[in-house]
Amino acid sequence: MFQGQRGWFCRSVSRDLRQFWVAEGGTISDPRAADFLFSCDASHPDTLRIYQSLDYIEDNATVFHAYYLSAVANAEIKTSVALGHFILPPACLHKEIRRKIGSFIWEQDQHFLIKKHDEVTPNEIKTLGENSEFATEHIKELSE
Repeated sequence: MFQGQRGWFCRSVSRDLRQFWVAEGGTISDPRAADFLFSCDASHPDTLRIYQSLDYIEDNATVFHAYYLSAVANAEIKTSVALGHFILPPACLHKEIRRKIGSFIWEQDQHFLIKKHDEVTPNEIKTLGENSEFATEHIKELSE
């Protein structure tokens, strides 16, 4: 998935997510050489240095929330996860953004990093048919 891509990881990013990056073909690099910058905390000193860098100020760098990697890991179709949904703006903008659009995507499902929901295969759906009781229960489970 990330073959040939270079990523920088703030110290706020878990080892598991860094290992996933490498397992999917990515390499870890310094921020200047990275194709992607990942953080889990906009106020972490590592991330603040990125926000204060000339590259960021001149719009040549974007920080992404590292939960993007978790979403990719849990996605049935890995390329279906929109990277743009995981842009991590500076902490000073979070309150205003939440006021305008609500919570960030990584705040909406706090369990997607820890627990992957049981998936229903196409064969199971075919077997169960249009059983509305099953569909209702599965939707409830996914919303928890």
